Amino acid sequence: MFIFSIVLLLLSLSIFVDCREVSYTIDEENIVDYFLGKVAEDAKLLELLPTGDSSDVQYNILFSGNKDASWFSINDKTSALFASKSIDRDVICKYLTTCVLEFDVIAQSSGSGSFYHKVSVSVTVNDRNDNAPRFPNPVVRQIVSEASVPGAATPLMGAEDLDAGSNDIQAYRLLPEKVPFNLTAEYYANGRSQLQLIVTGKLDRETKNNYNLLILAVDGGQPAKTGTLSLSIEIGDINDNSPIFEKTMYNISIAEDVAPLTRVLTLSATDEDSGENGRVIYRLSDHQADSIHRTFKVEATTGELKVIKSLIEERRANYEIIVEASDNASNPLISQVPVFVTILDTQNTAPQVILNIFPSGGNSLEVFENAAIGTVLALISVKDPDSGPNGQVECAINDNNFSLKKYDDSAEYNVILNKSLDREKKSVHIVTITCSDAGTPPLSVTTEFTVQVSDSNDNPPLFSQNIYETSVTENNPTPINIGQVQAQDADNTKNITYSIEFDDSNIYSQWFDIDSESGAIFLSHSLDRETSPEIELQIRAIDNGSPLLTGSAIFKISVADINDNKPVFQSKTFEYWVPENISVNTMIASLGVLDADAGLNGKFSISASSNDGYNSLPFMFLENGSIFTSEELDREKIDRYHIHLTAFDHGIPSLKSTVNLTIHLLDINDNPPVIQFPSSDTPYLEIPFTSTEDTVIMNIQATDEDEGENSRVNYILEGDNVTADMFSLHNETGQLSLSRDLGISDVGVLSFFIIVRDNGEPPLEARRAFSIKISTQLTSSHRQAEEESVRYYAIAIAIGCVTVVLSAIIIFAICYVRRRDRHKADTSNGSVTSNSTLETDLSHSEIRMNGGYHKTYTQPSVAKAAWRPQREKQVSFKETTEVREKMNRSPREPEIVSDDVVIWEYGSEAGDSYYPYSDPYGSLQKPRQIPNLYSKNQIEWASDQEGVQWTPSSDVMI
Repeated sequence: MFIFSIVLLLLSLSIFVDCREVSYTIDEENIVDYFLGKVAEDAKLLELLPTGDSSDVQYNILFSGNKDASWFSINDKTSALFASKSIDRDVICKYLTTCVLEFDVIAQSSGSGSFYHKVSVSVTVNDRNDNAPRFPNPVVRQIVSEASVPGAATPLMGAEDLDAGSNDIQAYRLLPEKVPFNLTAEYYANGRSQLQLIVTGKLDRETKNNYNLLILAVDGGQPAKTGTLSLSIEIGDINDNSPIFEKTMYNISIAEDVAPLTRVLTLSATDEDSGENGRVIYRLSDHQADSIHRTFKVEATTGELKVIKSLIEERRANYEIIVEASDNASNPLISQVPVFVTILDTQNTAPQVILNIFPSGGNSLEVFENAAIGTVLALISVKDPDSGPNGQVECAINDNNFSLKKYDDSAEYNVILNKSLDREKKSVHIVTITCSDAGTPPLSVTTEFTVQVSDSNDNPPLFSQNIYETSVTENNPTPINIGQVQAQDADNTKNITYSIEFDDSNIYSQWFDIDSESGAIFLSHSLDRETSPEIELQIRAIDNGSPLLTGSAIFKISVADINDNKPVFQSKTFEYWVPENISVNTMIASLGVLDADAGLNGKFSISASSNDGYNSLPFMFLENGSIFTSEELDREKIDRYHIHLTAFDHGIPSLKSTVNLTIHLLDINDNPPVIQFPSSDTPYLEIPFTSTEDTVIMNIQATDEDEGENSRVNYILEGDNVTADMFSLHNETGQLSLSRDLGISDVGVLSFFIIVRDNGEPPLEARRAFSIKISTQLTSSHRQAEEESVRYYAIAIAIGCVTVVLSAIIIFAICYVRRRDRHKADTSNGSVTSNSTLETDLSHSEIRMNGGYHKTYTQPSVAKAAWRPQREKQVSFKETTEVREKMNRSPREPEIVSDDVVIWEYGSEAGDSYYPYSDPYGSLQKPRQIPNLYSKNQIEWASDQEGVQWTPSSDVMI
């Protein structure tokens, strides 16, 4: 036991050292982790090491009970001291001329060594000019009496500048300068100032009843910052006297146990003004610590200073209180007086225990299970404002795994690890420390902290989300905060560092930045949705364990669109060629229109108007730029459209662009030629047989509404009895003339079709049935010539007529015999042929048939020509041709009408009537039925019954 006491005594003597002090200076608004210095070197602690080896020395800041220490951090190995946060002097040292932050650093050996020292550190925070002066009211209206003489002053509230020293307000300026006023300023110790607006000239309200002035408050920073006050002066009266206290300062002493609401002082101030300008109101100055307002108050009307809460709780020895007295004018004048209060110790109070946990502070700490015995875990500081036995304090600990070692002769204890900790047996220790004074009765206080036994770093940081998403409107201002990521570490890692991972060629590395501590992400570049609609960033979080572990997350930025792009046509003008008569709702073109925006901003519509004055257009213009027909297009009515197009988007406000569009209609062959002459009212033309070669019979005229080749027509004659040796038709001009001289043998009716055909693809044509009658009747000129020659040929004609009559009788008899024989030979196939010519006088075209008819659907037995005209190829007759057959006898031999006409019998029911097809003058009962001319020698007739075809059982040979 004796030896153990000797060891403890030697150990106590070995750790006794004197306290050293170091000082540093830092500018406010410093960067995070700003380096101040190395405490060990600046305090020359290394000189105290017996061996000079500092590798096992650890450095820790005492955080508990000291708010100043929370601004700093220290490297426990190198003693490098950092300002861990950005310090705002104007907040933590408000209204103080100098700003000094004080805290203690403990240096101790981490092994079995006995090196242990405390260093008092003081950091002076220098003010920066980071605050502009501010007036309490930026706009003030002031009334100045027009009776004011030069030198009269109007008080104004001065500006306030949170900065101190030379960065505080240095001067005021009055603008404009050429006014009957001047400005003076009186500065107070707490940073406030009082302005006086001085009248420098005569005021005449009837000449000018107001002045609009600007007061500038200029601080002493480099560069200087200014605050402005807009002052509107209305000519009126003025309050020119401020309250005056009876004393320039007050000193009082009060007991610490004074009851709340006790009056401790009555202040008195007077004001020489009258009325509201002379009524004094008292208050505590706003420009002092909040603890003053929590502890004291002053009655506004009586000036009584009272305590409003227990002074024991505050545990302060003295207070400095600033009391203001102001009048009740619209722009009050104020006066200030300091009151110094000393607090007297009158009763025993319980000790106050301050627990400082190494290294992070708070009420808990982590200790690795392999931590060395003797490791200092915490520092206990005991404070008791009492004196004598009431202020003598002793402390004890409840857990034998830890022990208390008193530090020097002061009221401070080290909490030391007394035994090795085993995390598998107990992972959490709750340590209680009790401190009691020696008063009667003794007063005590307890504090506790938690020791958590930790193992190695084995968990990476985990983000709260695997993917973060945010939206930023394009053309954004810069810089802006676009979001924040947050990661947690299950290993109780206190510090996580955030970063953005970029490739070497990634342009976004110049656009984005991240706060390494908070995870706030900033954008310093204005985005364009049209080039970068979505951006993806890779975020990393690294803990401070050993080894370092990393977590990652994706941060997606969607760029929201604004309407900053108008629809753009891909061409300055558009021109299309479209065939006419295309179907309605046919797409004829697709305009190239683009709008780079998105959503409604990128959706556009197209409106169209005619440049030609048309009220409507036969087109539809869709939103995708497609053009469809809405009506049939007819080039013959309008051959081109000049259109003014406007593309406007659906954004707010809407953007638009315009372009001109020309649509040409291409002709298609959709109009057949129209025969103008001969008209349908002129079915035939009569010419004398004496007409000579090259005689122009007529000029056929036709028109075609199409254009180009589709409108160029050719003229054609079609018919079996129209030969090129008789007629000549110019296929382009339509001139019809004789190719030779006519003779008496040409007398008769020649029926044919006039065909006018265009050159389109496919060609269209018009047909008209026409007849030319070659007549023996002469025109006036022909008659005259005949009369002149009649006397010469009278005898010749008489002889010729007799000869012709005799020849005709002989020929007719021969033909009659031959035809009867041939009819008998061909009865097996129903065919009779003749080489004679059938000629009829159209003026007497009624033919009576005495034989019967029979209905048949068979083709004639003789060979037919390969070419058969269509049904519309009609034979024209000059006059009505009607055939009525009365069926009253059986089949018999053909009836000889004349030498040139023979009628064959046909089998049919007696009493049926038959009609030829053609009836140009509309006299037939069924004018729709016309004969079919298969060939020169074959005629097909039709019944008046629908769907029944009548065919002769034998051919008529012409």
